[in-house]
Amino acid sequence: MTTSIVINAESGTARQHGAAALRDLIHTAAAKAGQPDVDVQMVAPAQLPRALAAAAQGSTEIWVGGGDGTLRSAAELAMKRDIVLGVLPLGTMNLLARDLNIPLEIENAVAALCASTVAAIDVGRVNQSLFLNKSALGLYPEMVVDRERRRRLFGLNKWPAMIRSAWRAVRRHRMMEITIDHHGQRSEILSPAIVVAVGSYEFNAGRLFNRSDLQSGELTIYVSHEKTWLGSASQLAKLFLGTLQNDPSLQVIKAHSLNIDFRRTKPVANDGEIDMLKGPIRYAVAPKALKVRIPVEPAAS
Repeated sequence: MTTSIVINAESGTARQHGAAALRDLIHTAAAKAGQPDVDVQMVAPAQLPRALAAAAQGSTEIWVGGGDGTLRSAAELAMKRDIVLGVLPLGTMNLLARDLNIPLEIENAVAALCASTVAAIDVGRVNQSLFLNKSALGLYPEMVVDRERRRRLFGLNKWPAMIRSAWRAVRRHRMMEITIDHHGQRSEILSPAIVVAVGSYEFNAGRLFNRSDLQSGELTIYVSHEKTWLGSASQLAKLFLGTLQNDPSLQVIKAHSLNIDFRRTKPVANDGEIDMLKGPIRYAVAPKALKVRIPVEPAAS
């Protein structure tokens, strides 16, 4: 049976290789791994919803390569159609691919997916929107909004723009007045940053937002109680160093669902994609809702 592979033609890896070269690379890697019957489509972002729907029609699985928005759309479709999702690491951070132990080199990733098994993993919901790794309020969405502004106005690449935006957001250090309801408890909190994760993070040096358990059936809410920009800068440094779990100003909450209320509309970063939401917003975990391909053994990159 033919495996449909849909690639966001504007993803960083696709542009780096070039459409034709990447298509040939995937075909060659799949044939070498004993799966020569693949249909690789390089699709412009505006055409992705239609291409994904067409690829899923009558299929039991689709493989998808792209960034956060591409994977969210594909995951939503896979859950709706009850089909399997294969993840190719063609985005910037490739958080889901890393969590699934999929190699980051494209040839090895294809080989790993060809020799993989199927498992069901948890996903998160914020109101009706899906997120696969995290949903964030405060500093992180401020960084993302400013990063995209800088890329649009000044033509900066993603990481240089993000570094400048992170510095600006931390120095401004806007505090949020929010209310969190969970387990029948209501807490009023003043915080610069909140992250709601599907599962929980293992804080390791050089590995951001790393998860090992994708079937915990829980959300983990990380709440910063830092009151100064220097304190938040210190927390960011600890995040990169893998020592954030020891920070006394970080509150960790476990819940299956919760409500977060706030005044005014706020940007919320769902897997790096910005949604403008009004409070209150409701978070919930959907246990084992998404079927994905997981390598039998992590292949070397």
